[in-house]
Amino acid sequence: MENLSEELERAKNLLKEQEYEESQRLFSEILAKLEKEKNPDQNVFIQAKLGLADSLREQLYFEQAIPVYEEVLKIDPGCKQAITGIADSYRGLKDWDKALTYWFKVIEIDPNDYLVMTRIADAYRKKEKFEEAEKYYLMAININPKNKFALMGLGDLYYKHKKFNRALEYWKQLLEINPKFINILTMVGNIYRNWKQFDKAIDYYQKALEIDRNNFYALYGIADSLRGKKRYRDALKYWKKLYTSNPKNERLATRLADCYMKLGKFEEAEKLYTEVLKENPSRYAAIGMLRFYTEKKDYSSAIKFAEEYLQKFPNDPRIIILLAKIYEVSGQKEKTFEVYEKYANLFGDKKEFTSQLASSTIESIESEIEEYKENEY
Repeated sequence: MENLSEELERAKNLLKEQEYEESQRLFSEILAKLEKEKNPDQNVFIQAKLGLADSLREQLYFEQAIPVYEEVLKIDPGCKQAITGIADSYRGLKDWDKALTYWFKVIEIDPNDYLVMTRIADAYRKKEKFEEAEKYYLMAININPKNKFALMGLGDLYYKHKKFNRALEYWKQLLEINPKFINILTMVGNIYRNWKQFDKAIDYYQKALEIDRNNFYALYGIADSLRGKKRYRDALKYWKKLYTSNPKNERLATRLADCYMKLGKFEEAEKLYTEVLKENPSRYAAIGMLRFYTEKKDYSSAIKFAEEYLQKFPNDPRIIILLAKIYEVSGQKEKTFEVYEKYANLFGDKKEFTSQLASSTIESIESEIEEYKENEY
């Protein structure tokens, strides 16, 4: 028995060291030896079974791990490790209902297990049950206010439901515990950017770049925040860096082209818009090209391009209003109502159409389109 105890400790150490194949092999050998004994030590048997099940689960062999845990429960129905192992295996299989059944059993055994409460909350979040997820995250945080997983999950839950103030509350607590959670830094930056608090957003993106200077989301966030501050020359270097690293990303190409437009570099902008449109009928590049023509007051090309755009994307009222406005400023006022007749179903009535047209300028429509593009990303 002394040799088996030593082997059991060695197998457990292999499991801790994440040598899962080796720990699985050794736990299996221990169990094979125990089967040959007339009166095997039940504690060693349970420990070996649990070790084998954990080794299988860590290798993502969830369906094989579950029956091994169940064998332990036949001997010890209240074994917390086995119940948790089954729950985590069902989580791995994305069977949230079965996972929840077993996690609730763990809570009956240990009502203060905040990690299991967090997993329950995670499961409810996956099932899109907001109130239940919120409840268990808050329970977990109440027991352990420094529970990183619960703070992160609760912040994500609020963010996805557009409760941005609440998301900030818990993500900032998380950053106090660990200020190097780069994904949280960029998400906090995104909230401030969406609120147009660009300086605060830039602070968080820069903190992320101190950890990873090539982080896509931080670079994008800074570039777009500088765009929001109308610091186009400063934004340009970030758009260039992003586009150089991601030359197939049509959105980055159009953002870089937009920046060139703002700086009066029309040839560079036109080249980029054209390159994107050769590869793909991109909505963003098409809007950019349309803005290029209107900026140059090349209204005949703008009209042609707007009509082609609306053939591909016929339900975009902003482009319809822009097309009508181009007809108006180019001296073809009679054409504006032809536009209305063609797309009347997108407006409440003719009065709504004429009201929008009268209250708009080409510049204001373009600005609205640009903001619309960003919100879609």
